[in-house]
Amino acid sequence: MLTGIITGWVGEFVTVEIAKLLVSGVGSKLHHSDLEKALKASAKAACEQEEGLFYSCQKDGIKGSAKFLNKFFQGKGFHELQKPLKNEGKPDIDFLTTAFIHEADNHPEINKIDKDCVRPWMETFVNQYFQNTDTYIKYQVAKENYLKQIEKWFDDVKFAGIAVPGQEVEKSEKLEQIFVMPDVEEDRRGKDFVLPTDGKWDEDILDIPRKKRQHELLLEQRQRVKLGLENRATNKFLAAKLLIQSDANKFVLLGSPGSGKTTLLSYFAVMLAQNQSEKLGLKPDVDYLPIIIRMRDLSKKGDISILDYAKQFAEKTMSVKSLPTGFFEYWLEDGRTLILLDGLDEVSEESKRYNVVQRIENFLGQFDRNIAIITSRPAGYKRDFFRTEEFPHYELLPFDDDKVEEFINHWYDSRFQDKEEAERRKESLRKALNDNERIKLLAKNPLLLTIIALIHRYQAVLPRERYKLYNTAVKTLLTSWDANKELTTHEKLQYLRLDDLRRLMESIAYWVHTQGNTGDKEGGTLIDCEELLNQLTKEIRKSTGIELYKAEEEAKRFIDLIKERTGLLNEQGKDCYAFVHKTFQEYLCAQEINYQADNEDDFGIVLEHIKEHLHDPHWREVLLLLVSQQRPKKAVKAIRKILNNEGENEKWLHRDLFFAAACLAEDIKGLNVADEKLGEEILRGLVDLELSESNKIGNKVSSQIFPIISRFYETAYEKRALELLKAEAEKIDKVRLQRYRKELGEKKEAIAVLINLLTDKDSDTRS
Repeated sequence: MLTGIITGWVGEFVTVEIAKLLVSGVGSKLHHSDLEKALKASAKAACEQEEGLFYSCQKDGIKGSAKFLNKFFQGKGFHELQKPLKNEGKPDIDFLTTAFIHEADNHPEINKIDKDCVRPWMETFVNQYFQNTDTYIKYQVAKENYLKQIEKWFDDVKFAGIAVPGQEVEKSEKLEQIFVMPDVEEDRRGKDFVLPTDGKWDEDILDIPRKKRQHELLLEQRQRVKLGLENRATNKFLAAKLLIQSDANKFVLLGSPGSGKTTLLSYFAVMLAQNQSEKLGLKPDVDYLPIIIRMRDLSKKGDISILDYAKQFAEKTMSVKSLPTGFFEYWLEDGRTLILLDGLDEVSEESKRYNVVQRIENFLGQFDRNIAIITSRPAGYKRDFFRTEEFPHYELLPFDDDKVEEFINHWYDSRFQDKEEAERRKESLRKALNDNERIKLLAKNPLLLTIIALIHRYQAVLPRERYKLYNTAVKTLLTSWDANKELTTHEKLQYLRLDDLRRLMESIAYWVHTQGNTGDKEGGTLIDCEELLNQLTKEIRKSTGIELYKAEEEAKRFIDLIKERTGLLNEQGKDCYAFVHKTFQEYLCAQEINYQADNEDDFGIVLEHIKEHLHDPHWREVLLLLVSQQRPKKAVKAIRKILNNEGENEKWLHRDLFFAAACLAEDIKGLNVADEKLGEEILRGLVDLELSESNKIGNKVSSQIFPIISRFYETAYEKRALELLKAEAEKIDKVRLQRYRKELGEKKEAIAVLINLLTDKDSDTRS
């Protein structure tokens, strides 16, 4: 009983201040927390070994003895305790014994101690202290090497997998220089979450697929969009704050393909490796150790323990020097480890996934004082993996406008020392994104934003023709990205070659798009696995001519392939798939229509699709991309088809004119040469609407005119559009005309006029 009290008081007064004093100025590799631990453990061992030293002290005297011990460590014993830290050997036991007795004689609360016990107490203390400091120094030396290798391994953002012409100069970038901390939000959809099933679905879904499961998926996706569940983001916060949550220290972080899960965990690990824990909100004076493990690699190692795998990965993969026994346990047992377990969904087999989950729970249960984050795509993750009561679930959110802006700033600040050139590039990329809603939507996904930025970096501008941008991105997602996963079609597929995948994706995209409108501008249409498998089988058999059973097996292998990588088509939930972004579904769908027309040498196929789907919001982007890729004469035919559509209520709605103008704004090369009257006819039609009184054409029509005319900036029609507007200057509101000038390349001139208008007699104009 008394021994426990003594040990407790001694431990309390071996403080962090003593440890900091001993470490300071000696150049030791020991962290002050190591020394504090060594002192406490040594004092405890000495008190337990030599119980009689403080027996003669009353309770207050025991408390006083602890204070005395504290004072002794900082006084007579200080330089002896520093010896191991300075590589000067073991502290002198005889000197410490003599000094201890002398100091005790002059201390009223401790002068009654049993002096015969001092030497054996001191001997135990010194031996334990010397052994501990020697061990902990070895751990710190090993840690220093380990962190250097962590930094080397995870700090380079590899771009070699992205097929962008001209990038041979630059293969990677330092993570910290371009990283943008994403937002997260608590994922409230528990395992029992269901959508309303009261039959109150949208009544305007007329193109319902015949298959019941596919029907349900379409309705579910529409209802999710309607309920706003995919865009709620009402309680978002920075992902780094996960590390300082007060009510939990282990989390599941869910994120869609390309949302930045792996990059986020790499950033956490690198910041700790660089001793920048304060950037993560962690205490800067705590000696943290990151452990980062890719779940797909762990699962391939059989039933090896997580600790053994961490050691094996460090030594064999990262080339860390041999780690001393108990290295990871040292930090884990103190709760000074950040455990990062990445990509649970990438464990391919479901049975293996449950096995890995069990191993994670056992590991985290054994070392429950540490912070742990487990990441997964929603696809392949089941709600019964981890209890939300113990593991709060969070969702990684897409970038908002501020995050995109932050990325652009980091991107070009890290690449150009010339600040003016950096600013010019930034402004160019900003405008390219802001001028096109579809490209701006792509940029919400960090992976797709990186691809866009790389294209812009190496080509100085984004291609005016959007389909060229999409084509480069498709090549990247289809064949190049995630090169570190070492997946090739030669290993996985038997009958399809790399070149066949593009055609297969085009035909699948067309089929997917015809399944119906989900109402979601970003997410691709969800497709049932069985339905996808059947369609893949048909397409593979048609393209290769192989027997049905072989085509079925190849389709299954293809499904397995896309499960294992972040690419164009991804698993998006239990037994369902979708394109990584609706834009790629639309682009590839347009490519398929083009292929059909070229293959049949029948442009009527293009015109028929225009006739059938004109003004259907679900097909708008497909038709724009389809028209924009035509040769000039065929593009003229297509746009004339749109202008002469004579749809119902067209004289009030003007939808044909607006859509033809949208096609014109795609800036199809050579269109003016093929038909010089077409552009003039469309521009005059738009200017006539601009001059119309708003009460005659309606607010909805009136509101579309300005953004449509503004889209002619930097096209072959920019100058002529402005000329036509200026010619009618007297009939157009003064301020609105300057807004047109600003949007169509005369920004400085417009500002000069607006400054003059500040002195206008009309108060409405001045305001």
